[in-house]
Amino acid sequence: MQLPIYRDTPEGLALIGALNRKNGAATFQYSEEYLDRDDAASVSLSLPLTDKPYDEEALLPYFKGLLPEGEALENLCRSLGILTTDYFTMLQMCGLDCLGDIIINPEAYQATRAYEPLTLQEVKAMAGKPKMIDESLELARLSLAGTQSKCGLFHDPNAPLEEGWYQPRGGAPSNYIVKFAREDLRDLMTVEHLAMVCAHACGVPTARTELIDPLRPVICVERYDRLAPTTETVDGLVTPRRRHQEDITQAFGIRPQDKYHQLEPSTIAVLGDFLRKRSAQPAQDIANLARIILYNYLIGNCDNHLKNLSILYAPDWQSFQLAPAYDLVSTTYFARFTSNMGMALGDHLDINEVTPSDFSIVAEQLGVNRRLLRSMAQEFADEAVPALREESAKLRAMGFEDAPYITDDIEEDVYPRLEILLAM
Repeated sequence: MQLPIYRDTPEGLALIGALNRKNGAATFQYSEEYLDRDDAASVSLSLPLTDKPYDEEALLPYFKGLLPEGEALENLCRSLGILTTDYFTMLQMCGLDCLGDIIINPEAYQATRAYEPLTLQEVKAMAGKPKMIDESLELARLSLAGTQSKCGLFHDPNAPLEEGWYQPRGGAPSNYIVKFAREDLRDLMTVEHLAMVCAHACGVPTARTELIDPLRPVICVERYDRLAPTTETVDGLVTPRRRHQEDITQAFGIRPQDKYHQLEPSTIAVLGDFLRKRSAQPAQDIANLARIILYNYLIGNCDNHLKNLSILYAPDWQSFQLAPAYDLVSTTYFARFTSNMGMALGDHLDINEVTPSDFSIVAEQLGVNRRLLRSMAQEFADEAVPALREESAKLRAMGFEDAPYITDDIEEDVYPRLEILLAM
């Protein structure tokens, strides 16, 4: 079996290569025609351009990294009637609208694309109903990485958030990721939205988020890899242009299940060195990485693993920068979650054991002056709590009655860590 892999160029779909499966083993190989193109670029930093095929061990980090994980993977595979280990068939069935600028097996891509109108009530109704979410993914033939229940929808940029929603079909590109919390984590979407808004106020480049449905909050995340409009329309709606991206596990050739792995000599040092050598804007990206690292500590986000950092490519795929932050959640708000961070700070992995001296080590690992981190900490002190309170008041006026109480708990959690940041 063969799955052709395309990228979406202004001139139309361009064949990159193909995944091939024979006798139970898969390979990936770039096409000769693609290698001959002047604008040829690798689909992942972990899969450099070559005329030799990549074996399954080499291709898995990127291609399996496009798929859901954990409970979200189990739900989707149950809906599709396939094994959770059968990543090849899942890519075949759900690879028309992946993260980044990748289209897999687009046999009916041009003929079947459509945007089917959805009411806001229909969007809200997906919460707590994995089968409806999986049906949405199947209709869109959409593959989204991560463990949370989520789907990709299209929202008309000219409409208010309460209307103008569409279910993409047949690979029509989505421009929002819509996420739903489990019944036992009903506060999760509100906590994530507050953390994301606060991060933006603190100078962290972030994806834009909004909340809908006060009764069971649903978070709508604008896709930063789908923002630019094209000249093409589907059902009278202007489609967004894809931009290529990959997360750090994909770029580094690390399998998704190893996303919490600590790199040597330290994850922060490796990331800083990587951006310094490879980014199109190294100084800016290292500063933004520093903000993300400090902000994750401040807000109590212990889920700061390698799949929650990505690089975003230029439209021609010839260069990249650090992508905006996403999935910023105050995990310490929830007593059930671990206090061990996905990325160690200095000498400590447990967020409760971090000291001001750990940030001197962080500065050294990033290759920046500690004064830069101190200035960021002071900006956080000036902006974080006011931003949380302002957004909380806005949410309450919209009917999210729990928002002030959630904000109070986050504030109480943040203050001790802010003192440590200011003492560095």
